[in-house]
This record gives sequence, structure tokens and C-alpha cells, in this order.
Amino acid sequence: MSEQILVTGHKSPDTDTICSSYALARLKQLQGINALAVRAGDINKETAFALNYFNVMPQPIVTDFYIKIGDAVHRDVAPLTTEASLKDAALWFESHEGFDFAPVVTGGAFVGLLDRVALAEEFIKTVTGQELAMVKDLIHEAKTVFAPSDNGHDVPETGRYVVVDGTKYIGVVCADCIAKAAKKKVFLVDHNEKKQIIDGIDEAEIVGVVDHHRIGGTLATDGPIFIYFRPVGCSATLVTDLYAEAGIEIPKEVAGLLLSAIISDTVLFRSPTCTELDKAAAEKLAAIAGVDIAEYGMEMLKAGANVSDLTPDQIVRNDMKEFNGNGQTFTVAQVQVMDTTDLLAQKQVLLNALEKLRADNGYIASFLMITSIIDEATNLVYAGNMDGVVAKAFDKDVLDSEVYLPGVMSRKKQIIPQILSSM
Repeated sequence: MSEQILVTGHKSPDTDTICSSYALARLKQLQGINALAVRAGDINKETAFALNYFNVMPQPIVTDFYIKIGDAVHRDVAPLTTEASLKDAALWFESHEGFDFAPVVTGGAFVGLLDRVALAEEFIKTVTGQELAMVKDLIHEAKTVFAPSDNGHDVPETGRYVVVDGTKYIGVVCADCIAKAAKKKVFLVDHNEKKQIIDGIDEAEIVGVVDHHRIGGTLATDGPIFIYFRPVGCSATLVTDLYAEAGIEIPKEVAGLLLSAIISDTVLFRSPTCTELDKAAAEKLAAIAGVDIAEYGMEMLKAGANVSDLTPDQIVRNDMKEFNGNGQTFTVAQVQVMDTTDLLAQKQVLLNALEKLRADNGYIASFLMITSIIDEATNLVYAGNMDGVVAKAFDKDVLDSEVYLPGVMSRKKQIIPQILSSM
């Protein structure tokens, strides 16, 4: 089978990033491509509702794309045992040219190293007729060992090192082994900015991007890749196009998830990012999934709008994304609720949580969009010295780190460009 492609959405996954990555991976599978949808973190309530409704399990979590020791370890380096003779040890070194140590095990468990120098010195005793030691008497503890799950970039540039899984000997690794290891192949969905990608992308190979956001950051690829960008309200609309282009029917549960993503990102077509293409895709997907758009959509949005059990720290990180302007990083999180009263009542607590988030991570600012689905408006609150930027961005007076923005629901179209242009 061909090398696996990991299809992933952005950090702090939302409904579009989960559903669209799942749907795209499924498309590739139907095309005979070895693809696996993965996610960067926990799913939110809205996404959980969609997955449960269409009986789809969440994809596995992948926390980074770094090359791991387990991807590069030489497993064919057989160890010595503590029962080995000195002759066995000499033969081992003869057959392992360039090794200055031999790994030693007992019952499969790694116990230490036998140095070539120590073995050579032991054989000097044959000249004087002294009693020779056993291998078990010459071993010493290894200063550095690695586990298969350790990051490959932590291996020093020189030398070889033993790899153990718990106490079990696995093999030997070196920097050259890491350099020759195959990179993970990654397909990005619903994002393209480096700060939003799962960590370790520099050690992976990007093979494609499907996105509806601005092109930002400094991503570079070794060769040409598949790219599909369009200014639509949701990545799921683009994935729906790809099924049509491939001439492959969309499975019912996949259609349901793609519809859920469009409903989420366009806030049931209320967002200014929504296009006629999104609406047409939603109609098509709803027919396949067998649901009423308005009825199902409001039920899903209500499920995601309940934030009563979230802590302030969780709220200010909800659907959070990092952005970079003039070399400075800021974050924008968003919660969409039916009624903003309860959240605004705890504004100071949320501001404290935002300031902690900002200070702990060295962000220039951290924003939170408290968006009313019913009123189609947003209260934007923030931590950081951004009064001037915010006032300029939205042409409004700022009061206590807050500005009220009627008609504003889209972070992508109505918040980020305005802030970036005012920084």
C-alpha cells in the first residue's frame, strides 16, 4: 500500500476543520489512496452533535508531525546477552564495524553497554595469564537512551544511541538515521497559516491544501502540490466540489458532516462570508443526508451554543486561532451563543483569563468574539494594549476593552482583516 497521507484541519478544531478533513480523507480512500483523517485536539459540542447525529467516530488525535525515533531506529542491531562470552563479544564487534559499544540485554531487557575499549583491555590480560572477566562484569549504564516516541531531532549529531521501549531493547539510532527517515505526508484542510498547523510541519511534507481563508505565513514546499482555494463561506463547500470533480457519490454520513460544516461556518447562512455556492452545496448535501436544513441546523447550533459548563479559560480558548501582524502574534477566539447576557455578566473574569492567556504565551493581544446567533452581532473583548488598533479597525469608541459590533459574525471577513490593516 502507498505511503499514508494524514488529512488534518487546524489547531483548536471546529466543525468545518473536523468534518471537512474527515470527508476529504474519505474521498481519497474511495479513490484508492491511503489516507487518514486526524485532528489536533478535542472536539467542541457542536461538532460532537454532528458526529453523533450521523454516527461517525471522531478521528484520532495527532499532536505533532515530528519524525520520531521509532520511524528511524535500526531494529536489526542484535544485542549481546549478559551470558555471552568475551569471544562472542569480539565476534559481535567484528561484524558491527564502526560501533564503539555493544548493547547488552538480559531476557530482552536492556541492561547496559559493553565498550569496545573495555573489551580490548580485557584481552590484554591473556598475555599475563590473568583470569578474564565475563561480559556481564564489563557493562556500564548508558548515559543517554531514547524511546520510540521521542522526537528524532533530539538525537545528537554524532554517535549512536540505544532505543528502548520501557525496558525492552528495540535497536540503535543516530542522526543520519533520522535524516534518512521518511517524512509524514500531510494534507491541510481549512487552514494554511503555519501558526495554525499541528506542530512539526517543517519535518513533514505538505502534499495539498484545501482552504477558504487568506493565504498567510511563510509555508514553503519542496515541489508543486495540489492547492484549492476559493472565497467561499466554508471549506466543506470546496470538498463537496472535489467529490463532484472526481465523479464519486458522497456517502450519506459524509454529506451530513459536510452540511454540518457549512451550517456552522455560515451560521445557518447568516454570515457575510456565505456565498451562493455554499447555499447550493448545502441543498445538495441535505438531500443526500436526508435532513431539513433549517430544523437540523438550528438544533446543531443550539447544541454548540451552550457554554454554561465551560470555565473562563476554556471560553477564551474556544475555536481560538493565532494570527501574525507585523511580526507580532495575536489570538482571536469565538463563542457563538443564543443569548450573550450570561457571558457579558462575567466580562471581567473573561478579561482576566484573556490577559493570562496573552501574558503566558507572549501574545501582543488576545481577543474573544462573543457572538449572538439571534441578534447577528458580536461583542469583541480583548486583553493587550490594543485600544487604538481596535478603535481604528472598527471606527468605534472603545470602552473597558470592549466594542460592540452589530452585523459582525465572521472572524475571517469582519475581524481579522480590519485588525491587521490597523496594526
